[in-house]
Amino acid sequence: MKLFDRIKEWLGRRALLREAMPERRPVPRNLAACGKVGIVYVATDEQAHGHVRNYVKKIKEEHGIHRIQCLGYSEEKVMPHYLHAKLHFDAIHQKDLNWYRIPGGNTVSNFLAEEFDVLIDLSLTDHLPIQYIVAKSRARFKVGRWGDSNRHFLDMMIDMAGANSLPQYIAQVDRYLLMINTPVTKEPSLN
Repeated sequence: MKLFDRIKEWLGRRALLREAMPERRPVPRNLAACGKVGIVYVATDEQAHGHVRNYVKKIKEEHGIHRIQCLGYSEEKVMPHYLHAKLHFDAIHQKDLNWYRIPGGNTVSNFLAEEFDVLIDLSLTDHLPIQYIVAKSRARFKVGRWGDSNRHFLDMMIDMAGANSLPQYIAQVDRYLLMINTPVTKEPSLN
């Protein structure tokens, strides 16, 4: 990243920290008990986009959650062919960012207007546009990767424990989201 771009991003991060939602009361929910799920991710290539699509398919099949909205971010100047809008999937790219690298437009506004039960950040590294969307989201519970820069925005941070690939990270997120508020089943009495 060029020096000028780093300065713009630094100014954008400062603005984001000033605007971050101050008082929120997170409501932890088990993934299986959610009605509406939001997912943000960085689409570095078609393979990363495919991993997210497979995870969405898994959530639908295993948990019966059909109200899932995904928002991908590409650092390309032109929208890649695999990110064009499809059912449950929207995307933003460089042209959707302002001078401070803050995302805008109808796609972002519509995503931020949704009240998700859980918002999952599947980015493996820090990206200001993704952090902005996570910070401004009206989601009741926000989950993402552990990191000092995420502590202001997330309700639950997951340590990747040496995992450096998207499939491993998705498995960790899924595992921990299914542990939260696990419903206790009572054993039938013998009487």
